[in-house]
Amino acid sequence: MEKLAILRMFAGFPLLGLLLPDISTFIVGHFKDISLIHIYLECFLLLFIIVCTLRMAYVRKLENTPDSQLR
Repeated sequence: MEKLAILRMFAGFPLLGLLLPDISTFIVGHFKDISLIHIYLECFLLLFIIVCTLRMAYVRKLENTPDSQLR
């Protein structure tokens, strides 16, 4: 569980590193000035973080069920 949280945290660092320049490019310039590779990577990293978060919530929910306390 802890490894999954660390993995999610370190996936957020490159996402922020890509989002900050792209947002400033979008504000100053045009959307077409942003590289498609950046958009693909940002979408993949967002999806990855969402999947990790859902997995952590699922595992936490399973740990709190009454059946797991019987073991």
